[in-house]
Amino acid sequence: MVNRQMMDKVRINIDNYFNKLEGNERFSGVILVSINGEKVVCKGYGMANYELEIPNKSNARVRIGSVTKQFTAAIILQLCEKGLLNLDDTLDKYIPDYPDGNKVTIHHLLTHTSGIFNSTRIEGFLQSMRNKHSVEELINEFKHLPYDFEPGTKYSYSNSGYILLGYIIEKVSKMTYEEYLHKNIFDKSSMNDSGYDDFKKIIKGRASGYALAGEEKTLANCDFIDMSVPYAAGALYSTVEDLYNWNNKLIKGEILSENSLNQMLSKHVKTEECYYGYGLFLDDIELGGKVRKKVWHTGGIPGFLSCSKVFPDDDIQIIMITNIASEFFAPKVSDVEAIVFEHIQ
Repeated sequence: MVNRQMMDKVRINIDNYFNKLEGNERFSGVILVSINGEKVVCKGYGMANYELEIPNKSNARVRIGSVTKQFTAAIILQLCEKGLLNLDDTLDKYIPDYPDGNKVTIHHLLTHTSGIFNSTRIEGFLQSMRNKHSVEELINEFKHLPYDFEPGTKYSYSNSGYILLGYIIEKVSKMTYEEYLHKNIFDKSSMNDSGYDDFKKIIKGRASGYALAGEEKTLANCDFIDMSVPYAAGALYSTVEDLYNWNNKLIKGEILSENSLNQMLSKHVKTEECYYGYGLFLDDIELGGKVRKKVWHTGGIPGFLSCSKVFPDDDIQIIMITNIASEFFAPKVSDVEAIVFEHIQ
């Protein structure tokens, strides 16, 4: 049983933890921890813009990278519910000339088991990511590359699969990916501060992205990426509170039917360390002396790293996003997780 004293300890210990960090280990970003539906921590640390010295606030709009994938997966399942597509549809139904497209299903794309070459591994990607791409141009960059393996035979994380899913969404719904998202996901999830990022747009409260450069780990502006490139695999921005709202709506079955939600949260394929459902990692992990179910995803895009974790049986969420992409982020996520479950029985 969680009581007020436990939640107060979690809040105080997390705040103390971040305030004690020094140098490059200091956290810059936003964190939300909720327990039993109460936001125990919802706070910004560091700067949203280091040149203008604008602090991060709890409502900072930040790029979420591959946390985007769960939204894409949910849209596919919504379209299945509407009878507009099936999970066993093959890729050649939507792109007739796709090489061996008759062997790749939507299920394969959702679970990273298609064998299609990962677009971010293509030679010259760091240069090409600076340029605006149409969806067709994105697909053409990997379309004729050899498969990594026979579709359906193993797991290998691939952004290409989710780019193809975005294309299928647009073709089937007759809406742009962004339009469908706003109408059928964001509006229904009280996600009023989220969207498809675009450097040309004026987006109030958008944090700038940074990196630690060179051996000295000097703070620097991150590399530029045109957000047409990550597309349905990672182009969204959001806030920790919007992601909190989304997690609640999704887990409570307010976005998908019971059958679709079960499909999304099923352990379809074994990964290196856990399992993958549709757009989400699934794990059973021991924390606080108890094995707990964890539903999560991480994201990484120039300047930003993100992590959204839900412990549905415990009604706990941990959402963290940093606007300084570095190797110091992942240990902080683990530390916060440990602090939370040190006090939760």
